[in-house]
Amino acid sequence: YSRRLAVARGQHAVERVRQLFAVALGYDLPQGLGDYGLNVEKLVELPRPKPFVVFLHGTTWDTKHWPEAYWRELAERMGQLGVEVRLPWGNPAEKARAERIAKGLSNATVLPKLNLAGVAKVLAQAQACVAVDTGLGHLAAALDVPTISLFGPTNPGLTGAYGKAQIHMASDFPCAPCLQKKCTYQPTAEDQRRFDLKREWPLCFTRLNPERVASRLSRLLLAEELR
Repeated sequence: YSRRLAVARGQHAVERVRQLFAVALGYDLPQGLGDYGLNVEKLVELPRPKPFVVFLHGTTWDTKHWPEAYWRELAERMGQLGVEVRLPWGNPAEKARAERIAKGLSNATVLPKLNLAGVAKVLAQAQACVAVDTGLGHLAAALDVPTISLFGPTNPGLTGAYGKAQIHMASDFPCAPCLQKKCTYQPTAEDQRRFDLKREWPLCFTRLNPERVASRLSRLLLAEELR
């Protein structure tokens, strides 16, 4: 703590930490993508369940939430493809949202309340995940679960999920990434005409609509089946 060490800014937070430790402790930084060193097989229960995807819908900032209506439509689209969806939750608000997303859908299951180890077991057995900018998305990455992470106000280049098979879909809305916890965007008359401002807020996520995410997820699932 008494020494200052130079690590270049403008790169991913994980890479900066890797470089910092290598400089501080005097070892050569291994080349290539960092490896978390977790034994995923210890988390996998046999026999493996039917393939499923996990929707990591919970996060902290209001602005980082993908609209609930979009989650619902994505679950419906997965149902049309015969894909099972599982929804974890960590507090009453997240549980209520998960129940609304899954309501009436035979392919969607709201999980019981789980601790972090329990969620890790579910993630380790998932075929893929869809996440917002959330801690559980980073856990999925650490477990090498193929994951599509959706970014509106935040910058995946600096703090996106880091690991193998991690896909970052970032909004190209004019004000994104704003890095703000509260959305200050003022909708135009065209925005009001095109979008439901109550169900599709914040508007930066309209650039990552369910149709686009479902298409990318379908390609990811197909690639996993062909591996």
